[in-house]
Amino acid sequence: MYTKKERQHYNENRERACQRLGITKNQYNWLRRKGKALHTIYERDCNGEYPHEDFAETLEEPIYYAIQEYIKPFGLYAYYQTDPRGATLYLDKEPIPEDNYTQAVCIY
Repeated sequence: MYTKKERQHYNENRERACQRLGITKNQYNWLRRKGKALHTIYERDCNGEYPHEDFAETLEEPIYYAIQEYIKPFGLYAYYQTDPRGATLYLDKEPIPEDNYTQAVCIY
C-alpha cells in the first residue's frame, strides 16, 4: 500500500512522463506492467531460478516485441535495463544511448 503522499508523487511523475512521451496514463500503465514482467524475469534469471541459460530469453522476447510494437506509433525508443536492482524500462523520443539511458523517461 502507498501513503497518500507516495501516491501523489507517483501520479505527478506519471503525468510528467506522459506529457514528455505523448502518451496517456493508461498507456503508461500498460508499459509499466510490461516492464514489471521483464523485471521479474531478470530477477528470477539472476537468482538462478530457470532450468537453463536460454530460458529467460524465451520469456523476454514476446514482451520485447509487444513493447516495440506498442510504442512504434508514438515514435518512441526503448532501453531495457536488465539489472534487476533498479528500474527496467526507459523510453524517449530520441534514441537512447546505453551509456546515458537515465536521460530517458523511467517507467516504473
